[in-house]
Amino acid sequence: MKRKWLVIVIILLFIGTCIIPSMGSELTRDTNIITVDDEPGDADFTSIKEAVNYSSSGDIIEVYSGLYLENRIRITKENVSLLGIAYELGDGNDSGMPYIKGDGTASVIKLIASNVTVSNFIIEDSWSDPVYEYSCIQAGTYWPDELYNITISDCIISNCIIYNSTIGILGSHMGYKNNTTIVNNHISHCYRFGMYVSSVNVLEPVYTIKGDFNVSGNVISDCPIGIYFWSNRQNVSGNRIKRCEYGIYLYGEYNIVYGNDIDSCSVGICDAYVLSDGNIITKNNFKNYSRGGMWWARFPSFISMILNIFRKQGLKKNYWDTWSGIGPKFIPGGFVLPTEAIIPWFNFDWKPTKEPYDIPIIG
Repeated sequence: MKRKWLVIVIILLFIGTCIIPSMGSELTRDTNIITVDDEPGDADFTSIKEAVNYSSSGDIIEVYSGLYLENRIRITKENVSLLGIAYELGDGNDSGMPYIKGDGTASVIKLIASNVTVSNFIIEDSWSDPVYEYSCIQAGTYWPDELYNITISDCIISNCIIYNSTIGILGSHMGYKNNTTIVNNHISHCYRFGMYVSSVNVLEPVYTIKGDFNVSGNVISDCPIGIYFWSNRQNVSGNRIKRCEYGIYLYGEYNIVYGNDIDSCSVGICDAYVLSDGNIITKNNFKNYSRGGMWWARFPSFISMILNIFRKQGLKKNYWDTWSGIGPKFIPGGFVLPTEAIIPWFNFDWKPTKEPYDIPIIG
């Protein structure tokens, strides 16, 4: 009889250990979807940072409409997706994309892991201290990282800072970046860079630059430099850049810049890498730009100055709203001396088009 009661007690204890944890919280460690809402009680968390810190590799974090006063959101685990949901969860009355507002003391979102997606947010920071290195979204650190499969898409970004320069997205900086996708974002009112995209490894020469970038469909406006692109053998296409001093600032080799709409920028594209070769700039629209801006700059030699006019490097089949319609389009540039003085020189778009290209771009 005693043995029978002992068996019953053991069974009840076992059942109790199974029931008690499930009664404490609906959020368990093997949850794949974590929810965030700024209204208490409507989701798993009211803080994006807390949800990210709680998450494990493979989790999806859904952030619903609302205002989130946060920064230092660091995604350090692989295969995490941070997704904005453009409607309210629960009893609140928020609407539209979730809005993350930083306080100007640190980067808002920092990605330090591979296979990470950030999508569908409004992100804004307040530029308060130019000494520190801030950004709205930063992928990687300032030491070489081997990150891959990073996606930043469908975000509205403004007023972010990095190293005395405002940027919307730091695609990467001084590290390896493979399969980085930055698409369909709106970036505006930056102090220096709208987007800084680089795959430079500080431990290797420039000619070993690696990476695989998809930078397309972005709208960038009112920044001194729309896109600062420091990499080799990449494509930059389908972007709209407006009211920037420089539309696209190239610093690399064998890149293809095509199908971009660059409007009201003093200089549409500056091909500025002093040793570069083979960059192709084609089928872009250049509208309302400065006639006298310098479009390229390199170290001089007599041979390079002559060959620069005829080399594969350069611009072709672009639309220029100031082209007379006859002959090639004259492109001003210059060679940089060791003293940083400029020798004015020139290049041509040999086959400009008479009509602007129909470039399907968001915004």
